[in-house]
Amino acid sequence: MKKIRSLLIIVACLCFTSCVSDIHEIASDLLSIAGDHSGSGKTKQVPAYTNDEAVSAMKDALEEGIKFASTQLSQKDAYFKNAAIKILLPPEAEPILNVLTKLPKGQNLVDDVVLRLNRTAEEAAKDTVSIFVKAIKGMTVIDGIKIVTGSKNAATQYLKDKCYDELVALYSPKINTVLDKPLVMNVSANQAWTTLVTTYNKYGEYPNQIARLARQKEPCPKVEVNLAKYATQKALDGLFLKIEEEEAKIRENPLKYASQMIQKVFNYVKLGITTITVRA
Repeated sequence: MKKIRSLLIIVACLCFTSCVSDIHEIASDLLSIAGDHSGSGKTKQVPAYTNDEAVSAMKDALEEGIKFASTQLSQKDAYFKNAAIKILLPPEAEPILNVLTKLPKGQNLVDDVVLRLNRTAEEAAKDTVSIFVKAIKGMTVIDGIKIVTGSKNAATQYLKDKCYDELVALYSPKINTVLDKPLVMNVSANQAWTTLVTTYNKYGEYPNQIARLARQKEPCPKVEVNLAKYATQKALDGLFLKIEEEEAKIRENPLKYASQMIQKVFNYVKLGITTITVRA
């Protein structure tokens, strides 16, 4: 009995440290010793967590990531002042940049559109949470196990695979609405973009002059870009990046989260523990 009591004290002390894997091993040994003294001496290995617990933990993790991303990205300058997700003009607009930045107030036009594109993404981010709910509710046991034990961005990839096309279809009207909404100086992003493209394409009537300004040997082509489609894609890229970052944090430090399922399942996964010892 003294030996068991001493081991219990050791385990209690270790609970205040981060050596969870060591605690697990000591606890298993203790359980075995206790079993021997109790007369049964029988123990067995069982899964560290059930399939249902894995799914529950995964749903909690996805909700945490989605809420965090939506809240953060809906703040002013969340896109505009974050170099990793800032929405710049489409690659097709490079000739515009080469030309308009050399014209009077041309840079102002470019800066105007960039600002409005990012304000659009920030405005729409607050409405994205509900779009993911269907994919989360539809998660199967197989999905949950695969994601929990998968790569550090497996949950984010699950959302992309399951609902990206539907998300775009639902998100695009929001982008279109916001692109038409006066945001800065009573001018919408679509208006600013149209002015920018029209100005460039107007000068395109003089291809040789434009080519010289753009430092190109060939005449510059007209620019025709669906701004709403482009802005939707870039806004969602930023959204998924934030979800992916939050997923990585959950996997790395699950004990910081309120959900007991996240704490239990992801902590076992992090420590590489698949089974635990219990008394038979």
